Amino acid sequence: MIVGNGNIAKVLKDRDDLVFFASGVSNSSCTDEKEYEREFTLLKTIPTDKHIVYFSNLGIYYKEDRYTSHKIKIEEYIRTNYTSYTIVRIEVCEWVKTPYTILNYFKKQLSDGIEPVIQDTTRYVLSLDEFLYWIKMIKSGVKNEMNVLGRKMTVRQIVDEIKAGKL
Repeated sequence: MIVGNGNIAKVLKDRDDLVFFASGVSNSSCTDEKEYEREFTLLKTIPTDKHIVYFSNLGIYYKEDRYTSHKIKIEEYIRTNYTSYTIVRIEVCEWVKTPYTILNYFKKQLSDGIEPVIQDTTRYVLSLDEFLYWIKMIKSGVKNEMNVLGRKMTVRQIVDEIKAGKL
């Protein structure tokens, strides 16, 4: 079963042994508490004896904001309540088309003739092929957590690849 219809859900292949929970808060800048509550309420409808696959974010290791605290809360709920699960942590997905991602934000700025502000930081940029490779590796009936990284890139490298048409 696939729960959700966004960018992650659309690339998944349904499996009888897993429940892919791909119906989360997609904008990491979201401040609307109703969106966070919607995700948590929907998650609680998934039977705890099913193997749930939850898509979290690598930001849990380095960010302190509303979005990240929500991801941490959901991960803990899953660990405590589900007999088997896979938590998949990702960061920047190349194929995602929403305007909220760093890639699409920079693409929009560049198309508007604005040079993006380059911070001295890195992000992990994940290709669709690599994402799907790791998703195929998920085994049901176990408790598992995966950090699916992709390429570690500086923000400068990301902007340069966007300019070169590679991202």
